[in-house]
Amino acid sequence: MSKTIGGTGRIKMILLIGALGMLQPFTVDPYIPSLPAVSDDLAVDPGLIQLTLSAVSLGFAFGMLLAGPVSDAIGRKRPMLIALAIYIASSLLCALAPGLEVFFAARILQGLSGAALTVIGNAMLRDLYAGMPLLKMMSRVMLINAASWFLGPLIGSGFLQFTDWRGISFFIAIFAGLLGVIAFLILPETLKTESRRDEIFKGMGKRFRNVLRDRSYTGLLIIQMLISASVFAYLSVTPFVFANTFDVPATEVGLYLGLNSFGAYLGIQASSKLAQYIPAQWLLTGSLVLAAIAGLLLIVASNAQASFWTIEGLIFGWLFLFGATNTPVNALALSPHGSEAGTAASLIGAVGFLGTAMAGPYYTTLDKFSAVGVGTTWLIFMVISIAVMFVVVRPNKIKSLI
Repeated sequence: MSKTIGGTGRIKMILLIGALGMLQPFTVDPYIPSLPAVSDDLAVDPGLIQLTLSAVSLGFAFGMLLAGPVSDAIGRKRPMLIALAIYIASSLLCALAPGLEVFFAARILQGLSGAALTVIGNAMLRDLYAGMPLLKMMSRVMLINAASWFLGPLIGSGFLQFTDWRGISFFIAIFAGLLGVIAFLILPETLKTESRRDEIFKGMGKRFRNVLRDRSYTGLLIIQMLISASVFAYLSVTPFVFANTFDVPATEVGLYLGLNSFGAYLGIQASSKLAQYIPAQWLLTGSLVLAAIAGLLLIVASNAQASFWTIEGLIFGWLFLFGATNTPVNALALSPHGSEAGTAASLIGAVGFLGTAMAGPYYTTLDKFSAVGVGTTWLIFMVISIAVMFVVVRPNKIKSLI
């Protein structure tokens, strides 16, 4: 393992990797308030624009699958800078897209490169830390990273006051460009030459097989897929529910999405504190149980035609619990796989977005006039996650992180 970075260097790593990780959520969140406007501008059916979230998810999945093995083979910094260049170019292409086909392609490339940045950042952390120090570092990075979860929707709604979705794309490209300059100047290479793989793709299958032999890791992959699919059900449907049922204008949708994302942000910080007292596997299990209960309550409240703030409160609570699952899932999955951190990090992220991409047609069938469909999705997926936790992961057999 590489020498642990401390002091000022550690702070720089936290800030930079956290900021680079913001670009993946920025591929989705700022655009959500603009989905109806994108549909009008490109003169296509709203359902097709809704499916762009699946296109982004597909890009996320491929970016994560490729980035980890590539960074295991040639080091971390060079793939990080290449991914940044692709992200900037695709954001500009999105801003200039003349039609749906180019817009779809740009969104896939945005997703691919944004995901690569997140995977390589997590692998860099694993190069330097393990066990409880890794969990602490990941939670601190997420303190920066997760700010994008609520800043993204707020930026999306705020920018609509004086520009459109194309202007938002230009802003994201400029932000990524600034981060690229900083990364080029100060980002260290964390993977020692002797720890790298001789070839990029030749041993990829073997490395995937090595991590998948870990029963707990495989169970965590399934759980991550179900959690990700649950979040995208919320992102795909909630803006329409807010507009159709509660007459929330597009310029305010981002405010509520930002508020809910702030709940996820709080959940991450709460779980990082609780992890000092509660083993990560039990913290994850408890969060999944409470998330299933929140989904059930959302179904009941929606069928009872509850007020906007009741529905919003339950959604906020579920997003808080989603945030609470984030760090334990990744720390439990990555800690046993230091020699193949890039591969392990890529796979844990990719399966979630592959599941989300495949669920795209399912999202279009969910009720857009109530939150029943979202609540039902949450309840079913969380119950399955709990079952996987006990049958496959087996939390009682996992050693606590130290």
